Amino acid sequence: MKFILLGSGAVRPDLVRWGPAQVVQVSGENLLFDCGRGATMRLVQAGIPPESIRKVFFTHHHFDHNCDFGYLFLVSWLLGRAVPMEVVGPRGTGEVCDGLFRHVYRLDILTRRGHPLYNPHGEEYLVREITENHAVIETDAYRIRAIHVTHKAPILDNLAYRIEAEGRSIVVVGDTTLDRNLMELAEGADLLVHECSFPSAVMEREQWGEFHTAPRDLGRWARERGVKRLLLKHFCLRPGVVELEDLVREVQETFGAEGLIVGEDLLCLEI
Repeated sequence: MKFILLGSGAVRPDLVRWGPAQVVQVSGENLLFDCGRGATMRLVQAGIPPESIRKVFFTHHHFDHNCDFGYLFLVSWLLGRAVPMEVVGPRGTGEVCDGLFRHVYRLDILTRRGHPLYNPHGEEYLVREITENHAVIETDAYRIRAIHVTHKAPILDNLAYRIEAEGRSIVVVGDTTLDRNLMELAEGADLLVHECSFPSAVMEREQWGEFHTAPRDLGRWARERGVKRLLLKHFCLRPGVVELEDLVREVQETFGAEGLIVGEDLLCLEI
């Protein structure tokens, strides 16, 4: 398996760190997890044709995690995707897809429908909303486990995924508070990809406790659960307020430096 971090940033505009998105490559498939700001352009920079994306997995539907999806869906169709896009996510995923492609971009799609260059199946999508506590998606090449984690509940449903293939495992998390189900999902993972948004002091001062995990708590539980490599992402950097060095230092205090990876856009790892 190969993991590619397309975007290491979060909500705030940042020309270096683009929005949340990552690809897991396994057995010739490019599986996309979240589709934030600039994800399609980062795919191109990573040498991944947008039309090769056939399956998209959403952790949740805050806009920084899905705002590039409309563009990716349409441009991948125009570039040659000839099969329906499979879209997996929490409650509300179908509403997002219907809102974009039956309403917002309805006229755009109608103008292109029937053109000989655009396969009619490419404008279709198949949605699976995961509402059960645990779900498994399995093919001959890989197995994906999905669980619910907590991020501004009960307003949002929120998922984490464990991808298993070739005897290896990658756990992809969007945003989450400290969660026992996630700890169990990540047990012994070869790579845990986890948000690291704010230093603990900023989380307390700005009341982010219902949204995110404190860096030192993340480091502690990842070490206790035997995570081999921990990749940090979703940095909400603000000069003088949220500095990358402070985030990394906090995680190192409890996880250690060995196996800790500070995410950068287009970082690629063999797993």
